[in-house]
Amino acid sequence: MIWSRLLLIGIFLTHITIFGYNYRPPRLTVVLVVDQFAHHYMNKLMPRLKHGLRYLTENGVVYTNAHMPHGQPGTATGHAGLNTGTCAKDHGFVSNSWYENGKKVACDDDFSVNARVIAPKGTYDFGKSAQRLKVDGLSDQCVLQSEPRSPFVSYSISGKSRSAIATASKLGKPLWIDSETGLFTSSKAYFDELPAWLQTFNEDNDINSMGTITWRRMYPQSPYAYNFFDINNYDYARIKHSILNTVLPVRDETHPKNYYHLFERTPQANKYILDCAQACIKTHVSRKTKDRLLLWVCLSPLDKVGHKYGPNSMEVIDMIYHLDKQIQRFMRQTLRIIGKHELMFVLTADHGIVPIPELLREKGLTQAERIDRVDFIKSINELVEKKHSLKDVVLSYNGQELTVRPTILQKISSQKRAELLNDVKFAVLQQPGIKNAWTFDELFNVPTHVNTLEDNIKNQLFKGRSGSLIIQTDPYTLITHWPEGVNHKTPYDYDTHVPLILFHPGKFERRFVRKRVVALQLANTLAEILNVPKPSVSTYEILPDLFDPEYR
Repeated sequence: MIWSRLLLIGIFLTHITIFGYNYRPPRLTVVLVVDQFAHHYMNKLMPRLKHGLRYLTENGVVYTNAHMPHGQPGTATGHAGLNTGTCAKDHGFVSNSWYENGKKVACDDDFSVNARVIAPKGTYDFGKSAQRLKVDGLSDQCVLQSEPRSPFVSYSISGKSRSAIATASKLGKPLWIDSETGLFTSSKAYFDELPAWLQTFNEDNDINSMGTITWRRMYPQSPYAYNFFDINNYDYARIKHSILNTVLPVRDETHPKNYYHLFERTPQANKYILDCAQACIKTHVSRKTKDRLLLWVCLSPLDKVGHKYGPNSMEVIDMIYHLDKQIQRFMRQTLRIIGKHELMFVLTADHGIVPIPELLREKGLTQAERIDRVDFIKSINELVEKKHSLKDVVLSYNGQELTVRPTILQKISSQKRAELLNDVKFAVLQQPGIKNAWTFDELFNVPTHVNTLEDNIKNQLFKGRSGSLIIQTDPYTLITHWPEGVNHKTPYDYDTHVPLILFHPGKFERRFVRKRVVALQLANTLAEILNVPKPSVSTYEILPDLFDPEYR
């Protein structure tokens, strides 16, 4: 009798797992989002990785063909997508910033007094919140499932406010590095005052006390760790010299827009973010309680370095080596706080990065091209002016979109407006490096097939925020105001292919999945694992090959 009952219980537990009910979800879920961590880095550097990244790859469920379904992949769009399980057409973060009624706004701007950013004494005169995020996310759903006996909180810790806010949504708690003080802060939209544990962390880890820092190579004696073409080529970098082995001020008084811009480009900045995340974990979970925590750790320094130096630079390669070791240290410390069966790690990214086009041209890829943004707009405006006698019709180029001045569009009839926009489109298509272009209405209404480049471009259309004209450049073509460095705003593999690894010891481990998946499936997958409702607007299926009974 006893054996038959045990068998029935075993069958019951197997069935509730198969059908999606996770009877013992992890109490701590850590999602590591490495900004600008293109998938090709994993392939390129895996033979040289020895620590955390290698451990996750060898022990986790690795999705080798995960993509962001975006035509203009970027930080705000990618992070918001990971949290909400939706594209910008739904969540509204079409870019880091956009034009509304002719005025540029940042995705996390909030001009209300109740969202003022917290300063050491009082608040600053600007605010930040998720008010422009149009849908709920996984963070919201987790917090809504909080119970008195088992509180469920969500934090997001980042070097950038937009990353933290996009993943924390409205009910989570975002923290980011304050460009005025170098300390972690947030806004009144989330806290009346910074929590005690964070105030203690800021006091004990004030980076200003260091004065200066020096970035040393991870493997100075290795004969092969840095054996790559162009790794020391600074001809097309925005900064013409390496910042490795150089004494750097932690606070740069000559750069008032961000006193910590040098620090934020070093491996020490990743450590700083991970250390803050560790303090958050120690505060909110332990082996003795039933508290639950969803923690987003948004590591932004790689993005800041990649833009300046390019994806194959010494700075990028060595930062990944340091991050490999830092993630190992972070995972070990976390495992000491809470048992491995109560813990789940995720590793992914928000977008990739374009290779430096000039270096590609030197190698013979002659279609690679850099187009000056100012000249691009000027040439279009001149062509349009000849026909319509209107000066400076195009207001801006942002992402892969042109914004026509709303003051001009408002003064003309709908018929004239359509004619003007079509002539702007015609002028765009005359420019070198342009593969296709659409007016907003044209692309919005055209049928597209899922997973095509056109569909990914369409995924970022949001009325009132997207530009008047959407552009698809040729592969490896950049339209930018920067004469050097690189960006990431195209629908091609190097910008959209990202790592995606889930590791839950004893449950989700040691498997490679080569099916094409969308990274935004992560939100609904984690909702399933954590026993919380899915974000309300997301329609993606959960990631494949996780709940197979034979795998369990």
